[in-house]
Amino acid sequence: MSVIRIVLAVAKKDFRTALSYRVGFISAIVASFWSLIAFRFISKLVNTGEFAGNGVAYFRYAVVGLLFASILEPAAIGTSASARGEQVQGTLEYMASQPVRRIYLGLSWSAYGLLQSMVLAVIVLLLTIPIGFSVTNVNVPVVVAVVVLSILIFAAVGNAGAALVIVVQQGSVIVAGALSIIGVVSGALFPVSELPSWLQAVSRLSPLTYALDALRSATLANQPPTSYTEDLLVLVGFALVSLPVSAWVLERAFRVAQQRGTLSTF
Repeated sequence: MSVIRIVLAVAKKDFRTALSYRVGFISAIVASFWSLIAFRFISKLVNTGEFAGNGVAYFRYAVVGLLFASILEPAAIGTSASARGEQVQGTLEYMASQPVRRIYLGLSWSAYGLLQSMVLAVIVLLLTIPIGFSVTNVNVPVVVAVVVLSILIFAAVGNAGAALVIVVQQGSVIVAGALSIIGVVSGALFPVSELPSWLQAVSRLSPLTYALDALRSATLANQPPTSYTEDLLVLVGFALVSLPVSAWVLERAFRVAQQRGTLSTF
């Protein structure tokens, strides 16, 4: 079975489930837009650092960070949440018995959530234009490359989270907490330069730091200069390392659970 067929099949199943909860999609749009409205007013209070005297610039900065994080969230958290859902529904053991590579299962678990989050992000982005958001001379190839590489990296994080769920029946909260910390340290809400020096050093260990630097420089005006080549090479390196490692971890988790007889335990 090809990875595309598996991903599409699971995404179709998740889509049919989501059709039963249409209000959830609409409420997600409202919640995301409302939080950005709050940041629009907060931006009027920002008068330090690179945003001194230019609150709108901070608002645009925050919009890119928050919406990009919202796109990556299903790749990282959705996988472990889906694995937990399969456990609770009693279907995880059946899925494990199929002749399918575990990495394909991991990728399929986040497929629909990822597509939904991208649609939601586009809608919310359009809604922010009347309240001050705009882009300048967008470097489309860089944006596409950053988004694709970041999704692959955070899908690997999601696979590791799913492995944790399969082994210990919990883990989604841990992944969500780690993602929140990564977002703050990587500059999703404010420049890394405002962090203490030791945290700035830590931020360079996060792929999200390089992704946000490249993405903001490719879409917003008056951003600090960055080397697209360096940022993209770092992201490629993270992807090449994290995907095989997460695939091995997920495979190992299934084997451990099968040996213990806990695949159907929740």
